[in-house]
Amino acid sequence: MIGLNEVRAIAMTLPEVEEGPPVQAARRMAAFKVAGKSFLGVERGGATITVSLAEKEAKAIAAERPDAYEEIWRNGTIFMGLRVDLSKISSRGLRELIEKSWRHSAPKRIAAAYNNRIL
Repeated sequence: MIGLNEVRAIAMTLPEVEEGPPVQAARRMAAFKVAGKSFLGVERGGATITVSLAEKEAKAIAAERPDAYEEIWRNGTIFMGLRVDLSKISSRGLRELIEKSWRHSAPKRIAAAYNNRIL
């Protein structure tokens, strides 16, 4: 199964990512930020992660695989992102999802510089 070390290795390859202290209130054992903005969290136990995505994109992903993805809402009204069951996705799927979350949270100048580097 995919674990914290693989999640960390993928996240840290992206520009300007920092691993911050765990967010106990959010049940996270690890948290990752780009330019100070959270985009990825590994929840306690390491079986699930949370990612930041636009609501429309997250809903589409969750609809395709409701066994693997769960929408996260605060108070049932504020969309927060997706919870991902790591046992239900591939390493490639994980990499794509982490990058989508990073792109969603990264400042445009950082994402544009990354795009120019990989093209």
